Amino acid sequence: MPFRVRGGPTGRRTMPNYKITTESDHGRDDSDERIEFPDAKAAADDAQIALTEMARDRMPNGERARFGVEIEDEKGKRIYRASLDFKAEAGEEVERDAKAREQKKRESS
Repeated sequence: MPFRVRGGPTGRRTMPNYKITTESDHGRDDSDERIEFPDAKAAADDAQIALTEMARDRMPNGERARFGVEIEDEKGKRIYRASLDFKAEAGEEVERDAKAREQKKRESS
């Protein structure tokens, strides 16, 4: 049952709340704000969407970027973590890596 009874005798039902912390190359957003979700899976799904939105807002932006998100439940226990790493290569780097892969392939044959 995703809902818990709170509020004493009124029996008011509320959803669990989660603290979501985001992180990128520009720093960490560690606010104390809590967000209600029906359950931990819904919070994790929203965190994944947030990662893609963070990347979309920052790209294109160079050769590397890192984004992360972490979720804590109502007790402060970390229950979910996800990250998205972006790395771009062009020109000589691509050629060098292709040659290294070919060499490795020949050596393993």
